[in-house]
Amino acid sequence: MPTPRDPRWILLVESGEYSSLSRHREPDADDIAAAEKALRQASQSGWLAVMSHSAYEATIPEIIMVRPLCDPKTSFDEAVQEFHRRLKQSQRGDGDQ
Repeated sequence: MPTPRDPRWILLVESGEYSSLSRHREPDADDIAAAEKALRQASQSGWLAVMSHSAYEATIPEIIMVRPLCDPKTSFDEAVQEFHRRLKQSQRGDGDQ
């Protein structure tokens, strides 16, 4: 597997939305515990993942799963597909419709 050129540690939720956790270092156990707590409080689940580069660049970033968080009910692939759909909409200026 090629090494991402500008990796970002993210929290990807089942809806395809994501939140950055870290860009320059791997999240530690406390970071991951805080992310899981936030997911539980929001009644959501998702995955700790690595995004190959910023979502704001011209190319679509690759997302690599590290581990599930809070027992997701959908597949990681479905969440990534939804992420790509949302990203394409935002790049076209369609918003979140």
